[in-house]
Amino acid sequence: MLVRRGFTLLELLLVLALLGILSAAALPAYQGYVQRSQRAQAIALLQENAIFLEEFYHRHGSYKLTPTRWPTLPAPVSPPGGVAQYQLAFGSLPRNTDEGYYVLRATRLQVTDEAEVISLTQTGIIKRCVRRDGVEQCELVH
Repeated sequence: MLVRRGFTLLELLLVLALLGILSAAALPAYQGYVQRSQRAQAIALLQENAIFLEEFYHRHGSYKLTPTRWPTLPAPVSPPGGVAQYQLAFGSLPRNTDEGYYVLRATRLQVTDEAEVISLTQTGIIKRCVRRDGVEQCELVH
């Protein structure tokens, strides 16, 4: 009697095909999770920068250093350590805004086929805009 050990080529190919199908389904879900996590961190840092600006306004009576200069933000990139995914900056030139207004923007640096910008105003409104194929779609973020 012949004792069989190991797997046949057909069994190995079947396992590889199943692994391929599972990974094809799991990889986009994982990438979506990572992007949502990075986006949430960028929003948190926008809010941290907004708190800094409110404290700055309380001390100086203005959001600006001078009529043509913004103060340096404490969190200019997201995440603060590691590979930067978002660039955080002011969304408008200081000379184009009044003393009681600002817009902070987080611009996604790793652009693939879509450009993403998250903005936060001094009123606390957070808006996410995505530009795909020349068309921009925006939504409010809760």
